[in-house]
Amino acid sequence: MSDVTIRQARDDELDDVASLIVDAYAEYAARMSPDAWSSYANEIANVRGRMADAELLVAERDGALVGSATVFAGWRGAQPGTCGIRLLAVLPAERGSGVGRALLEACIARARETGKRRVVLTTTSEMSAVRDLTESAGFVREPSLDHEPAPGVRNEGYALDIG
Repeated sequence: MSDVTIRQARDDELDDVASLIVDAYAEYAARMSPDAWSSYANEIANVRGRMADAELLVAERDGALVGSATVFAGWRGAQPGTCGIRLLAVLPAERGSGVGRALLEACIARARETGKRRVVLTTTSEMSAVRDLTESAGFVREPSLDHEPAPGVRNEGYALDIG
């Protein structure tokens, strides 16, 4: 397998990225009510709706998109100097291959390039691989970022000081 390339998404890929995100998160549908999953899937698939406020990075391997992450320069009223990472998504077949780590590292590098001093993200308790990845990268729990984006879905905040 060749190395993964991280780059900005192109406009002609946005529908593919939306499908990739929903596919990557589909395993969590069984833990939600059908209405909650439908609402959540529609929200995470709304890639175009986030583009005005965010930068969309994709992971490409052998000419195929295998992951993505959204980097927000400002996030949910975050403090100045903070950016957020949202919807770090890796196709199930690519998990454990370094795609998630490469995306996370690219997001952190992007934050540094834009003069940010802190990176934040949220994840659920069910997303143990993401939690393990962020903790191994130096993120620490930040309970003040915890929130409930959908009924029965509890997101836990993490933060990384980078400057």
